[in-house]
Amino acid sequence: MKNHLLLLFVLFFSTTMLAQTPNGNGNNGNQGNNPQPVPLVIKQTNPGSQFDKPLKSPVQIPEVWQDGHSLYFDASIEGCTVQLLDENENVIFSDSIDENQTSLTLPEYLTGTYELQIVRGSITFYCEIEL
Repeated sequence: MKNHLLLLFVLFFSTTMLAQTPNGNGNNGNQGNNPQPVPLVIKQTNPGSQFDKPLKSPVQIPEVWQDGHSLYFDASIEGCTVQLLDENENVIFSDSIDENQTSLTLPEYLTGTYELQIVRGSITFYCEIEL
C-alpha cells in the first residue's frame, strides 16, 4: 500500500511540474513549438532616486520564454516596460505590458543580438537575446 501511495504521489507531482513548464503548455497554452527560457539577471538602476527606496527583500525575477520573435511571460511583469537595446545601448524597441498580457511579439525586421530589458521602477531585468 505504501508503494502505491508513493507511486501516485510521484506521478501527480511529475504531471503537475510538466503542466507548469513552457514545453508542457502550462503557461496559458501561449507558447509555440519550442520556447526557450530567457536567463534574466537583475540590476538596480538609479538607486539614489528620491522616489525609490533601497530594496529590503529579494526581488522575484520574472519567468520569460522566447520562441523566435515572440516572448512569453508570467503575469509578474504587468506594468513593466520591455525594451531592446542595440550594441551601442540605443533603445530600438520599447513597449509597456498591459494587465493580463502574457506575450509580446517583437518586430520581424529586428534581427541579430540585442539586450532585452524588462524595467520595473528602479529595477531592470536583462539579458542578451538573439532574433
